[in-house]
Amino acid sequence: MNDRLSIALRCVEEASALALKHFNNRHTLDIATKSPQDLVSEADLEVEHMIRARLNEFFPDEPVLGEELGGEVIIDGWTLDPIDGTGNFLRGSPLWGISLAYLAAGQPVIGVIAYPALDYTLSAKSGKGVWLNGDPFARPEPPQNLRIVGIGSSNNWPAESLGQLELNLRHNGWGLAGYRCATIGLGFAALGQIDGYLERFTNLWDIAAGAVICREAGLLCRIEGKQIPAAMSVAVGSEELMAVFAGSRGD
Repeated sequence: MNDRLSIALRCVEEASALALKHFNNRHTLDIATKSPQDLVSEADLEVEHMIRARLNEFFPDEPVLGEELGGEVIIDGWTLDPIDGTGNFLRGSPLWGISLAYLAAGQPVIGVIAYPALDYTLSAKSGKGVWLNGDPFARPEPPQNLRIVGIGSSNNWPAESLGQLELNLRHNGWGLAGYRCATIGLGFAALGQIDGYLERFTNLWDIAAGAVICREAGLLCRIEGKQIPAAMSVAVGSEELMAVFAGSRGD
């Protein structure tokens, strides 16, 4: 397992350099539209190809499920999002990331998230804690009376139920943050920059690495759904916040 974590870090480090190069030259990229508000660029494809190639060198028999190149349902294997937050990436926002996770018996147990434009990397292994840029990390206690929660924005999330959730959170005293990137929302929750994060109608590759990192940072974490497109959800946060999430399902 230690080998998997170290190799995952090496894969993501190499991919980060490639992604950042493309980010700095994003106006030259070829871009295609998968669906409204969902784009793919040559950067996404090149980064996924690179990570898959590196994983295959070390673990040739282990399956990989990725956003751009697909794959089978993962029980024991890897899942990756080469550039989560492609829209942010293409508009020049630094709020995008690379996400790589390993699952054992269907559960994420290793996670690596890199934010190349912000110059930091989070990693975690079940039962071993979190590292930030290679150093052990302890999530700080948030300031009192400053409550902020991140909410996802899947195109498949009905506007009425999303609006009701946001209204319920505001009524319960929470400020809202939207990043249009699950990898950012989950990582920021683990770092203590927000109190928690909720995303519905999402995919395994968007949330698996962040879920491990949040859990190891001390947050409660719940993943639900099936490994089919836009059929999963993730919630992370304190017991109080998770209760608010549970009371505002509105699927």
